[in-house]
Amino acid sequence: MTTSITYTRTERLTIDESKINIDLVTIDDTNRPAKNFNLILDTGAFITLIRKDRAQKNGYKIEKERACRIAGFSEKGLLCDLRRIPTAVFCGFRLDDIIVATPHDDGIEVSEVLGMNIIENFNLGLDLDEEQIYLNVRHNFVSQKPRYQCGKVSVINENEL
Repeated sequence: MTTSITYTRTERLTIDESKINIDLVTIDDTNRPAKNFNLILDTGAFITLIRKDRAQKNGYKIEKERACRIAGFSEKGLLCDLRRIPTAVFCGFRLDDIIVATPHDDGIEVSEVLGMNIIENFNLGLDLDEEQIYLNVRHNFVSQKPRYQCGKVSVINENEL
């Protein structure tokens, strides 16, 4: 039995050294693009991770100081502050109230990743040969980590930005 799925959005990916990179664009108070983050798509990361210096430079305020510890960086894990990005665009979808983690220690070099707190909002398909991602919003799902989940997710029109 073959199932045909129609996706709402299609977006280009960048594949570099077996890493899939994708853009997350933050929106400022005037509804204009403010910052473009090129992040590694990481389905193994439970939260989106952005460097502290870039988060501070773009005015993302600390929501909870030292509020999460991410495993895999050391025995004790990577201690992070949680910051809130009010609005962003990901593959033609508007995301409100995104929580991102920023390493608390400035001296730690980490890759910036798009984690499951954003990815879990979508059904997605990847075509690595064509470097495409296909997405639909997942409706009526329950987040595995509700404290990190995004707020409202909606399709945007191309003329909105």
